[in-house]
Amino acid sequence: MAEIKIKLLNNEEYGIWDEIVEKSPQATVVHKLDWLQTIEKHTHSKLYLFVGYLGNQIVAAIPFFYRKSFFIKSISSPPGSEMIQNLGPIIPGYDIIKQDKREFYFREFQKELDRYITKIIKPDSISIITAPNLIDSRPYIWNDYIVTPKYNYVKNIENLDIVWRDFKKQLRKNIEGAKYAGIVIEEGNLKDYNFIIDSLSKRLDEQELIFPSKKEYLIDIFNKFYPDNIKIFVAKNSYKPITGIIVLAYKDRLSIWIGATQTEIKGVYPVDLLQWNIIEWGNKHGYRFCEILGANIPSISYFKSRYNFELEIYYSVQKSRGVLRILNAIRSIIR
Repeated sequence: MAEIKIKLLNNEEYGIWDEIVEKSPQATVVHKLDWLQTIEKHTHSKLYLFVGYLGNQIVAAIPFFYRKSFFIKSISSPPGSEMIQNLGPIIPGYDIIKQDKREFYFREFQKELDRYITKIIKPDSISIITAPNLIDSRPYIWNDYIVTPKYNYVKNIENLDIVWRDFKKQLRKNIEGAKYAGIVIEEGNLKDYNFIIDSLSKRLDEQELIFPSKKEYLIDIFNKFYPDNIKIFVAKNSYKPITGIIVLAYKDRLSIWIGATQTEIKGVYPVDLLQWNIIEWGNKHGYRFCEILGANIPSISYFKSRYNFELEIYYSVQKSRGVLRILNAIRSIIR
């Protein structure tokens, strides 16, 4: 086969980006140009959109964010903030092409991309967190990246009876108990969106943790993606909101994103009822999958595993050079 050629899109060519995203089964709503440019604005980074051409055909693409801090240059996909878990490469038509083409496109794209960015950008650090629908990590291993597997939970929600049956027995009791206690779930608006963010920020502050994003960024995201890709669900007790969840909706998948702070109502579990209502809503509105993000912390994964969703794998991959590579090696030795 011919070589894959790497091209960095200029501003005039940005119009083709969302077309690539729509054709790529790995793509998340975060891959959309509006979301990427919102990240760029609020992180004071530079957005780079790389595409791989085989002849006149685009066979792969990846967004990167460039930053320079003192003498360290880094590119990342996604940046290590803004509450974004997955980004990374996308391959148009990956679900309908044969395995040999899948491997060729991804392998050669990554190889040529590494050559290109090493020559043009010369970053000291490269960081990528892939989307779950790209399970092949070998192109990173073959290009000397450190690869760490990560996990989410996902479930086909087309048959609610199966979903409900598979829940842990105690979880089903919690859901019924929350209903009996009078907890009501409603779809929300900007006011509820702010309530969820503020509740999570307060909870993290109580735990002496820093909220990982700017409020202004999240409001910008709301203004650009609500109601098509952002859904808000709020649990109320006596008409008063007590907790809520912000959900990302894209293509055939719902992703439970921000919120789910626990309440102080003893013996009642509104979050369990919330997530069940989200699943019911997704089923009613034609979504095939529900994804619960984050299964990589033991205490949190125990809570989320009660839903008995399946694990889905994605990867955190990193490469460093020069002084940064030496520092990382020393850090590894110390660990």
